[in-house]
Amino acid sequence: MKRVMGVDVGGTKTHVVIADDEGRYISEGLAGPANYQIVGIERAEREIRTAVLRATDAARVSLSDITYAVFGVSGADRPKDIEILNGTIGSIMGNTPYRMFHDSFLGLRIGSDDFTGVVSICGTGAGHSGRNAEGKIVQLRNVNFVFGNFGGGEDVTRFALHYAFRSDEGTYDRSALETEIPKIFGLKDMEEVSGYLTDNEMTDEEYFQIPVRTGELALEGDEVCRRILRVIGGNMGRYTAAVIRRLGMSSNKVRVILIGGIFKAANPWLMGPYLETVKKEAPEAQFVSPEEKPVKGAVLLALDELHGKEY
Repeated sequence: MKRVMGVDVGGTKTHVVIADDEGRYISEGLAGPANYQIVGIERAEREIRTAVLRATDAARVSLSDITYAVFGVSGADRPKDIEILNGTIGSIMGNTPYRMFHDSFLGLRIGSDDFTGVVSICGTGAGHSGRNAEGKIVQLRNVNFVFGNFGGGEDVTRFALHYAFRSDEGTYDRSALETEIPKIFGLKDMEEVSGYLTDNEMTDEEYFQIPVRTGELALEGDEVCRRILRVIGGNMGRYTAAVIRRLGMSSNKVRVILIGGIFKAANPWLMGPYLETVKKEAPEAQFVSPEEKPVKGAVLLALDELHGKEY
């Protein structure tokens, strides 16, 4: 029996699955976040190695028993990133052959049997990539705001805090954010939030609650929250439309695979502008929201390699 390994290296966790040559899962291994742009290369290597070893130990195999592995890596954005990460992953995998993709391509493979279409991520962060039938790949820089990237929970949180403080000070329209955000931190008002954020970093729980509450307030009628989501959705649509255009797929029934918790929430104040913007570029675009975890895309890509598919 041949075995493959799929690895999802993310900003919140590292997930490894070992599967047989029919795609049946044999074992899994989990570890912490390993986006090296966030946690540094030393911790990234430690987390990836830990998750890999947990999966091989659970399967009672060694890396030499793995026929092929695929890594989908958050932070594999630039040629320099790929060089650094290949050095790290190569040291972990030894002689086991592997291939590395940007993590967005895991979502593309889950949502597309022929590995063509466009994938748009709107979760903690944002990312946009695609591949056409001729094998051309377009991957936006997907780094941060300075490098042209925008969207995802990070930016919802940033906007929500900004406008909560402005509402509190009377420099913009009033918003329920000024009373709701302090509750997330267990504080009385935005003045206490100001002191807290000056001296402390937000916990993951605090960080993730802010986009959720922003979406709820938008549904409850808060106009400032609605504006935030409209801006995020419209810009996310621009990124997706640009990838479609650069791949020459505007006139096709292009698959657009939507990945991430913000998309899964399906808030109409974000999704409306997003869909409208994409449809202007590709009127026949078909939208897919896979339920499977991203690591399945890595397993499928490894199986494709095992079965002779070339990408």
